[in-house]
Amino acid sequence: MNASSFSLESIAESILDTVPMGVIFCDRECIIRFVNQTYASYLGVSKDEALGRTMTELIPDSRAGVVMENGVAEMGEQCCVGQGKAKRTLIVNRIPVCDAAGQVVGMLSQSIFGNPEELKSLSDKIDRLGQKVSLYKTRMNTALSARYTVESILGQSAALRGAKQHLLRYARTEAPVLLLGATGTGKELFANALHQASQRAHGPFVGINCAAIPNDLFESELFGYLPGSFTGATREGRIGKIELAHKGTLFLDEIGDLPLTAQVKLLRVLEDKLVHRLGSHAPTSVDFRLVAATNRDLQAMMQDGLFREELYYRMAGLAIRIPPLRERTEDIPMLVAHQLTCTNTQVSGCSDAAMDALMRYGWPGNVRELAGVIGRAASLCQGKIIELGDLPPEVAAGATRCQPAPAMNHKALLANVQSNNEQRLILAALRENEWNMARTARALGISRATLYEKTRKHGITRA
Repeated sequence: MNASSFSLESIAESILDTVPMGVIFCDRECIIRFVNQTYASYLGVSKDEALGRTMTELIPDSRAGVVMENGVAEMGEQCCVGQGKAKRTLIVNRIPVCDAAGQVVGMLSQSIFGNPEELKSLSDKIDRLGQKVSLYKTRMNTALSARYTVESILGQSAALRGAKQHLLRYARTEAPVLLLGATGTGKELFANALHQASQRAHGPFVGINCAAIPNDLFESELFGYLPGSFTGATREGRIGKIELAHKGTLFLDEIGDLPLTAQVKLLRVLEDKLVHRLGSHAPTSVDFRLVAATNRDLQAMMQDGLFREELYYRMAGLAIRIPPLRERTEDIPMLVAHQLTCTNTQVSGCSDAAMDALMRYGWPGNVRELAGVIGRAASLCQGKIIELGDLPPEVAAGATRCQPAPAMNHKALLANVQSNNEQRLILAALRENEWNMARTARALGISRATLYEKTRKHGITRA
């Protein structure tokens, strides 16, 4: 018999016999008028044997009469069917069936689980999926979170204080911000701090290095794409960085390397607050704050036709120039002390000669280069003080690309920084060890007498 010879009734019956859930229908007199193969097997009878019998014959505790009398469905209830060893417990929905006039004419019982264990298995699976979703959400939130605050920007020089003051003022606005600074000055640090100080601090912080992405892939990374929108596109498609930054901050590092075509599209997004994924004609509304950074001369690039004037002037209204290290040499002792604190070493400071060389060197790689030099010197150091010979030759020689550092009491500055770091370290250790002096002394690798002496010296008392 071909498919065209089936009646709608027989097709419906075939479908209901195929589904892996039991279905049974009784009329107002509780007489079974339909049962599918699955439910009949639960009852331990054939379909023909079930038809025409009452529900209570096959299911002594049937609530069909109650449901039809009340007209209220019972969802997810337990129901015992079968006899002897064949007896089993189902999880069922009991649903009153009404005619066009709203009168109850029967009841439909649907088994959604063949036994409570199936329900428990599904519940466990849902719990596991919920845990995975929670884990992925936590990981995603962590990945899209800013790591640094204004307090993370170390230094008390006038040049740096001015930059931080601009940062805090600009953080109160929603306009794009342009960070200008040489390599290694801390542009990413400033971008993180700007986000944390803004009204968007609880939103995502999404960073992308424009210089690290090939031009032919940049638009797909920034704007996202639909499945199959270009050769090599994933089957699932991808959400772009702009959409990820919704309600937060988008940080475009090295924006001078942004392709011209992407510059035009980014400008349109900034103006319309709408983003089009590649391959899509339906825009998505976005709300983000743009922070861009570069070590290149964007004005010169504009003259050469390599950077869009409209985009530059859209960002340049709020610009922060981050001073190079050679313009804030008075911050070097503090930066050195911080780097030594972060380094897993017993080295506690620098000799006067070594510090003098550090202060006179030109630092073309800025703070990033200083961190590398101190890390290397601490590894080579034979004692607890970095000596001149532990520094790289170009630093030890006092090579400079700038004017000599202004005269100051380097030793006093470093001593003050080291004292502050020691105070914070001891206080943290005391709190971690619940102010137990013996345990704290062991954790710090000093005697209790020394610990008592240092707490008196720094005025540390338990609040």
